[in-house]
Amino acid sequence: MLLLFVGSITVGVAQNVQEVVYLKNGSIVRGVVIEQVPGVSLKVQTADGSIFAYQMSEVEKITKEAANFKMRTNTFNNNSGNETGYKGFVDLGYTLGVGAWGVDRVELSTSHGYQFNPYLYVGAGVGVNYYFDAEVVGLPIFAHVRGNILDNSISPYVDFRIGYSPLKDVQGLYMAPSVGCKIYSFNVSIGYVMQKAKYIYDDGYYYLDGSENCGGFSIKVGYEF
Repeated sequence: MLLLFVGSITVGVAQNVQEVVYLKNGSIVRGVVIEQVPGVSLKVQTADGSIFAYQMSEVEKITKEAANFKMRTNTFNNNSGNETGYKGFVDLGYTLGVGAWGVDRVELSTSHGYQFNPYLYVGAGVGVNYYFDAEVVGLPIFAHVRGNILDNSISPYVDFRIGYSPLKDVQGLYMAPSVGCKIYSFNVSIGYVMQKAKYIYDDGYYYLDGSENCGGFSIKVGYEF
């Protein structure tokens, strides 16, 4: 009976202790080390069931600490990629022009800003858009707001960009709402791109000076860091 009692206490204590893996890049992972090859690699299972593998060259140190609800929540956040602080994005996309003035284009953009919480990012960015048929380049400079629906490594999100392209060939208001899915550090989205562009028409009889929307539907893939 005494041995059974002592064994129960030992199991209870073990269940309330977790390993803490400190990585050299500054990240902290809390959970249970389920596999370890001394001097080579290890695998950690976190409270939400996720399993992460690391080379020992990436590990600064491993400690143990008491597990509680708050710590498990922090582990979840640390592995979601939605921590507060600086955040950057790089996107590559293709837009299929629609309407009378729609022109197909390839788009490369980057955005940098601040992740205020797991759900809200605010920043600013710049893009380079090449319009195939017109053989011209646009340079939209934009404000960028993004909202994650979940605090998780995989989450749907909504994205909104608004700004202005100052180049002579493609000059005017830029706006790009989209929806997508974040899968760890990778993003896939679909949306609509509005790009106003000035034009001048002069055939000797008629002279027109105006602005039209070179809009289109876009698909983008990207990486966040």
